Amino acid sequence: MGNDGGSIPTRRELVKPPTRRATHSQLRDSNAQTQEYQWTTCPLSKRPLTSPIVSDSSGRLYNKDSILEWLLSGTEAFGDGEGVIGGRVKSLKDVLEVKFELVKDNGEKREEKWTCPISRKELGPGIRSVYLVPCGHAFSESAVKEVGGSDGVCLQCNTPYEPENAIPINPVTAADIEKLKTRITALTEKGLGHTLKKLSGDKTKKRRKEKKNGEEGASKKNVAGISNATTANLTTKVLEDEKMRSKRRKVEMSDNLKTLFSAKGENDILGRNDFMSRGYTIPGRK
Repeated sequence: MGNDGGSIPTRRELVKPPTRRATHSQLRDSNAQTQEYQWTTCPLSKRPLTSPIVSDSSGRLYNKDSILEWLLSGTEAFGDGEGVIGGRVKSLKDVLEVKFELVKDNGEKREEKWTCPISRKELGPGIRSVYLVPCGHAFSESAVKEVGGSDGVCLQCNTPYEPENAIPINPVTAADIEKLKTRITALTEKGLGHTLKKLSGDKTKKRRKEKKNGEEGASKKNVAGISNATTANLTTKVLEDEKMRSKRRKVEMSDNLKTLFSAKGENDILGRNDFMSRGYTIPGRK
């Protein structure tokens, strides 16, 4: 082929080369950037993290005011909020305020950088950190393991806690993430939230159930012989609609129909009572 303006593609142009895997250094840089973002930015509002800071059952950090906006306005406040929250936050009982110790300089607060009160390590990217439930104090993981030992009490306030309630902050490993998912599933089955407080809703559900049972009982009384509540409700509604239509037919009689009948005690000019007697002689009349 030639002189037609076309070209013959080569194999290099037709065959897509295999995608190269990211190198170890590239993965490390990507993870470092992700960790830096998670430790400095609220994923919900995309604003810098500032006290008060809260965390959900996944160990992610949020500004408390952003969580309040989400609970009040939902997607109207943050369009991608559902994807960020993932159904983990339905009330304030699903988040816990994390108590970081701020870095101080001459007794005055400077940038909001956090430090472990035991090891004095700065908490952030590259340092495995945890906070304890239910008190919320944050430490480096090594300090909790080495200094805390097996006592199971907070190193600052002496509040007792269970080992599974030492929540990794911004976890990256699959093992930590799966551990947190297993924990919240077990708590939910017990009727507890992330903060170990009993989830509200049991009383509300009970009231709704009682109200529903009352409505069903009333429906059964109104429609005798029908045991199914749904059928009874539908039957009651149909009967009420039929009753209203019958009443409306009597009230809204057309003018044409009214001319066929005379009111009680009235006679027309021919002395006949109504349409049914027209053309006939009524006994007793001349």
